[in-house]
Amino acid sequence: MTKLIGQRFLFRSKVWIIVEILREEDALVIAPEQAAQNQRIQADQYGNATRRCDHCQTLPLSGAENEDEYSEDVMELLAGRIAD
Repeated sequence: MTKLIGQRFLFRSKVWIIVEILREEDALVIAPEQAAQNQRIQADQYGNATRRCDHCQTLPLSGAENEDEYSEDVMELLAGRIAD
């Protein structure tokens, strides 16, 4: 999954970029592609400023019924991968 950080995806009619994988929280952080042009700073899970970002969303990695599968949101995100 970490290889997907920085990749672009069409998700719910917007282009998003995966910016972080939070393993301890079993979550995936995505940000709108256009947010990369903004000057707001996003902190990582340890509170260190690492990225400029706006309007991030956190998606659960594991499915609600089966923790061995990705969540429906993540599957929808991955289905919209934009090739570079």
